[in-house]
Amino acid sequence: MDKEKRFVLGLVIIAVINLFIALMTIFFWVGHLLAHRFPKTLPVPDNLYNSFAIPDFVLAVFLIIGSYGLLRFSKTGYVFTLIGIGMWLFDVLLVAGLTGFFKMSIVIPSLLFCLWAIFYLWKKRQIFQLFS
Repeated sequence: MDKEKRFVLGLVIIAVINLFIALMTIFFWVGHLLAHRFPKTLPVPDNLYNSFAIPDFVLAVFLIIGSYGLLRFSKTGYVFTLIGIGMWLFDVLLVAGLTGFFKMSIVIPSLLFCLWAIFYLWKKRQIFQLFS
């Protein structure tokens, strides 16, 4: 394996942040749905709010698989990461739309990270031997 494929700091950063977000998403929804430990974070009815749980669990699974795959330089990891970040970007934009950017401390950093990660992954696609 060549030197560039042994360690790429940007990929490690993306993988670690995605893994952290995935675990926090799982902990949040398990705590909210099973123990009612966390308050609602969006101003919507309960049945609509709870319907976000399943897509968020799918998002978390994609981010976990993608994080592992990024660190292994696999094409599958690359694709799962892009799908997961795309779902996260949709999530962020949905929260921004529902709250009117009221939760800017969450929305802005997430939005900036998602856009940077998509751009960075596209720029580094040759590492995964895609589209080259």
